[in-house]
Amino acid sequence: MQFSVSKNLLLSHLHKVSKVAPIRSTMPILNSVLFVLNNNDLTLRASDIEITLSTTFQVNGKKDGNIAIPSRIIYDIVNEVEEGDMDLTSSDDGVIIITAGKGKYEIMGRPGEEFPEMPSLTKKNNIEIDSKVLSRMIQKTVIAVSRDELKPSLSGVLFQVRKDELRTVATDGHRLVCLIRKDFKSSEYEREIIIPVKFLNLISTYLTDEGKVNIVIGENHVMMETDSTMILSRIIDEHFPDYESVIPNDNDKLLTADVKYLTAVLRRVSIFSNKTTHQISISLNRELSKINTIDQESRSSANETLDIIYEGDDLNIGFNAEYLREIVKNVDTKTVSLKLKTSISASLVLPESQVENEELIMLLMPIRLSE
Repeated sequence: MQFSVSKNLLLSHLHKVSKVAPIRSTMPILNSVLFVLNNNDLTLRASDIEITLSTTFQVNGKKDGNIAIPSRIIYDIVNEVEEGDMDLTSSDDGVIIITAGKGKYEIMGRPGEEFPEMPSLTKKNNIEIDSKVLSRMIQKTVIAVSRDELKPSLSGVLFQVRKDELRTVATDGHRLVCLIRKDFKSSEYEREIIIPVKFLNLISTYLTDEGKVNIVIGENHVMMETDSTMILSRIIDEHFPDYESVIPNDNDKLLTADVKYLTAVLRRVSIFSNKTTHQISISLNRELSKINTIDQESRSSANETLDIIYEGDDLNIGFNAEYLREIVKNVDTKTVSLKLKTSISASLVLPESQVENEELIMLLMPIRLSE
């Protein structure tokens, strides 16, 4: 294989695939990027088995072929060489020679045939959605995805494709975010799938404020394709919990606060909270409400009077300050509403008003206060 290409063009596409190529893997070949040259089209492909990213661009091709090149070293050397064109040549025995400026660099590659094949999608169905809307749905829900590797069903976002609406739902067992788009149409196709958060974060970088995108859903994989890049992911084959049954509809106590103000208070008070539990206590009263925390380990504490509106019986409730702050920051309106019931029941967090054709529902479980 032999071709020449500008340093910046190659670097930009290496940057794309580097987000997928694992640094360490039980399959050493996955630590490489597959280069495939066909005439003047160069395709780079990286995979961690779960997710595969392929990107194609034009170079000055001289000899077709394929080679798997260690991802870290090829990225580092292309990043460091001087501006301008560079040549890459690979021999039949796997030796790769890179020539750039006055430098000549040699590394060993592996046969491209050793690299995993691109997964094929079976029983494909397309859903079309506004790029801006999909970006928002991902942004709003990924904050609640679980980071616990022992809970694979919670390590992605549930996409519920219905004829007249699209839902994205994420939960880590402590908080839950559900976003419903009511202006979505899916003809006859309906399905529920759990999509890994890594795939969603990857495609978010390709979503713009204009146009539509096609998401292709297969039996075991999901894919998004742009003009030059294809991102494909395995679907999480797990059962998502029945989230609708835990969303309360009878919370009779209402706390209303300015989003920026409440976020700032939570940030200040959490400085003094326990670094493991981040526990805070909110004492609610129609006349005077307070927020406080105490950390016995560091002997630190904080106490503030709250400038909020509260309607309901007196209530003393505990939260993880970090979780509550993230949920409150997820609200776009000036004020946020917390609908509460008891000190141990789920709290609803809602925006002051809903965006047109959208319903955002967030839930946060309280934590039992230390005596």
